[in-house]
Amino acid sequence: MRLTGPIGIGIRALLGAGITAVTLLASAYVVTVFAAAVLIFVAMQLGPLEFTETGFLWALAIGAIPVLPCFAIVISHAIRLERVELLEGTVLASEIDADGGRTLEASVTRLATQFDIARPEVRVRPDVMPLAYTTARPTDPVLAVRRRGSPVIVVSTGLVQTLSSDELEAVLAHECAHLANDDLQLTSWLLVPLFAAEFLYETDETDEGDENDHWRVDPLGWALTSLSLVGFGVFSRGRELAADRAAVEATGDPGALASALERLENRRRRRRRPSTDLRHAQSTNAINVMPTLGEGGGSGGLRSTHPPLEVRLRALRSVAAA
Repeated sequence: MRLTGPIGIGIRALLGAGITAVTLLASAYVVTVFAAAVLIFVAMQLGPLEFTETGFLWALAIGAIPVLPCFAIVISHAIRLERVELLEGTVLASEIDADGGRTLEASVTRLATQFDIARPEVRVRPDVMPLAYTTARPTDPVLAVRRRGSPVIVVSTGLVQTLSSDELEAVLAHECAHLANDDLQLTSWLLVPLFAAEFLYETDETDEGDENDHWRVDPLGWALTSLSLVGFGVFSRGRELAADRAAVEATGDPGALASALERLENRRRRRRRPSTDLRHAQSTNAINVMPTLGEGGGSGGLRSTHPPLEVRLRALRSVAAA
């Protein structure tokens, strides 16, 4: 089953890519201006220098020569570190209890055949928080236009313990649908600013204090993270609904996915903060089947990465009624 998204998804993708590009260009410009200021300062220290607009433009051009390649290298490094973080501590599904591992692998194998995609590897994360997301390996290309590399579906022990077998298969179908829709490739592009923001402005999401205190003294980090979430969310909210529809087509059971989403949302509301090993909570929240953070992840705001639960359930009910 090969999927093609509606025109609305394409428009959302273009808007998200545009916001992401503006965010990256603005970040690169800020870094380049800083380098130009350093060059001007050094030149003024070496002798008398008349500050002119032409001189500033020359300093910008000269400063961009070493800055832009370094900027690209830092972003690439941040993405690979994020992939390492997302796979850290995971084990192959076959290495957990025999029955559970075989069930996961059998479900993914069957779903991959239905979606006409290469069978992704299934890994299990020992975490009480229910997690299900798809990511690339650290050795895969940072950005790719076509399908390359070997994607990995990660589920947590908390997810396996929380959901029934039908609900678990519905969630796995949702993740396979992302792969069939080539969401992983586009997501890698759109998450670049968020990866960079977390790499440069990492905060402790498990701190019991007000996490907004960090952004009050770091407006640049807040702005970069917010723009990153807006750009990603414009696309991701649509792709989540598309993956829900495709999962129902594959399983033929909209009720299983609906009950899984409701169960995961109830579990999230009872657990106020993510577990301590999720240091990069924003990016994990962005790619998980359901938001893992509190406000903003699925509340419908501009920074929301997922549609509100009510919207997803209403869409599933419409599919069931069709």
